[in-house]
Amino acid sequence: MPVHFEQVLECFQLGQWENTERLARQLLADTPEFVPALQVLAMTLAQQGRASEARDLLQRATQLQPQSAEAWINLGNACLECADLEGADAAFGHARTLGAGDEVAYLLGHGLTLLGNGNYVDAQVLLKAAFEREPDAPDVRLAHAQCLSELERFDDLAQCLQGLDADALDQQQQRALAWLLAQAGRDEAALLLYRRLLETAPDDELRIQLALLLERLNRVEDAADALAAVAHQSTTPMRALCAARVLRRQGEASAAVAELSAALALPMTSAMQAQLQFELAKCHDQQAQVDAAMQALARAHSAAAEAFGQRSPAQASAPVLGWLQQRLHKPMPAYWQTPVADALPDDPVFLVGFPRSGTTLLERMLDGHRQLDVLDERPALEVMIEQLRSRQDWQDDDLDASLERLAPAQVQQARQKYWQEVGRHLQPRGRLVDKYPLTMTRLPYVARMFPRADWLLLLRHPCDCVLSCHMQAFGINGGALAFASLESTARTYAAVMQWWDEQRQRAPARVHVLRYEDLVQDVPAQLEALMVFLSLTVEPEQLASHHASAARSRRINTPSYAQVVKPVNAAAVGRWERYRAHFSQAALDVLAPWVTRYGYRLD
Repeated sequence: MPVHFEQVLECFQLGQWENTERLARQLLADTPEFVPALQVLAMTLAQQGRASEARDLLQRATQLQPQSAEAWINLGNACLECADLEGADAAFGHARTLGAGDEVAYLLGHGLTLLGNGNYVDAQVLLKAAFEREPDAPDVRLAHAQCLSELERFDDLAQCLQGLDADALDQQQQRALAWLLAQAGRDEAALLLYRRLLETAPDDELRIQLALLLERLNRVEDAADALAAVAHQSTTPMRALCAARVLRRQGEASAAVAELSAALALPMTSAMQAQLQFELAKCHDQQAQVDAAMQALARAHSAAAEAFGQRSPAQASAPVLGWLQQRLHKPMPAYWQTPVADALPDDPVFLVGFPRSGTTLLERMLDGHRQLDVLDERPALEVMIEQLRSRQDWQDDDLDASLERLAPAQVQQARQKYWQEVGRHLQPRGRLVDKYPLTMTRLPYVARMFPRADWLLLLRHPCDCVLSCHMQAFGINGGALAFASLESTARTYAAVMQWWDEQRQRAPARVHVLRYEDLVQDVPAQLEALMVFLSLTVEPEQLASHHASAARSRRINTPSYAQVVKPVNAAAVGRWERYRAHFSQAALDVLAPWVTRYGYRLD
């Protein structure tokens, strides 16, 4: 009795894979060039985990219908299932030449292929286009989110995940979502989803991811418990990274080094290698092994630069600190200091300083005051600036004129954009403290938009700042390239501080300056002076900020998350002196004027 294609389809739709395969093969025995049957058989085999056989069938389908974009897209997806990225790229390329360039199936498939190849910038273009066409499709949204995560665009990632219902996803999608929620800083949602997944389908990868999140939330003992359930033979770079972080924080640096050394012999991406080497440097530093720490840092920065070049070739070749070219060339007009009359909140307090100067410690103290609310390293100001710079008449190289051309209504629109972005993260009850260290390099924009803003500038010994920045994994981004060596970091420090000094002459600002060393030596006195500057009084909670930080359920959104849960101490003061032999004379010469200017010493 002959088999009809309708019978094959009915079995496929019922999920009867064995019957579908049997009937499809019978049909193809009589009509071997019937492409729909080939495609259904391929999908049936894929459902049974036989991706390679499915790919062979779909390859045959493209030979029978070489002008069918759909056939090439199906082949591309089959190649993806087989981890054949080269084949997938070629198949999707054929589909594009046949006019499929605007179809979501093509955009998603080719975007995932580029993502797998590490070509994140081009992948983002395709996956963003797919997301704009089908924002409610979970597979599309998750793919776009994954790309944003790889590009470390975490604020955009959080927006992309907004409203995605975990209950509507299959288990594999839920696993991907849990990791992405953690990357986006949506910690409570991530924790809940990890717990649910581990109840229904526990495995080591999920336990490791959960442990990484718990450590990031300063729940070190909980992280150790999650990691203890991982099979000892599960030696992966991710497990080693997690174990090393937990062990180091438990004071077991030697054991952490052993974990990392074993993992570094495994194959891994340059981005992962950078993370392991940065962690290894921290462990050596904890053991006072200065030379070993510096060797690990050299390897870490080399791997980070390679990863950044792979992820974003155009940005990797762009000038480091290029945004410092945006500056005022003449004194700002007096009318900029006129308060803006609108219904928006009071102008913010901007907490700034060169990275690793202690701004996170001070932020935690300020957040303990009932009349202050801290925005913790969120790019609200940058979003506002990007809106301004998108104007057709905007000229970065003539910032004076560009800011002066703004009409009152445009200033108000920019201010509204800023507060709109702030509102995405918190609803201030008191005055906002916007903590973003390098906002100090945005002084002209703040002067124009927030004439009643106050500034808190935190200083630290320039050599300690430089060493700490060089030792820190800031992520795979262009700014981190400036910290690749002690000498390059010293030049970066000088460039930023020189810019600040110069621009303050052209845009006077109300600034309270304090030094990290003075703050940790006498918190009450330094905090008292600062609060007087803000026309507030010190509250008891501010003097025990480490307790609030340790109890906090939200993550502390900076690399200093592990330090600020400890009582204030001076352990980090003068750390650079142990590393003095690794500071070249050129680096010390660059820093010397700033050391003197801020009242420090090199001898």
